[in-house]
Amino acid sequence: MQVRYTAMIREPSPGNYVAIAPAAPGCRGEGRSRREALDRLTIAIEDWLQSMEIAIIEVNAPPKVLNLSPNPWLDSAGSFADDPTLDALLTEIYAERDAERSAT
Repeated sequence: MQVRYTAMIREPSPGNYVAIAPAAPGCRGEGRSRREALDRLTIAIEDWLQSMEIAIIEVNAPPKVLNLSPNPWLDSAGSFADDPTLDALLTEIYAERDAERSAT
């Protein structure tokens, strides 16, 4: 299975490239080209993944950390799911939007 990581590449000095992946702490690749730095980063991430264990934990957090204010958008989420006129209404909205976009 392949996993994608976002890599950040910089050239701190001419001909010296450094690649890091923020989602893989401590992993980096250096090389004389972008490709070489990315290849070395790939190897570093693969080694890192081989040596780690992924665990899910639950932590009690105080309400101020969780910001438990209610989300007003969730109150109406799904309220039109069984409305038989919803598809026709959406079709009309999309047609008007597309017409406005075409006019500009």
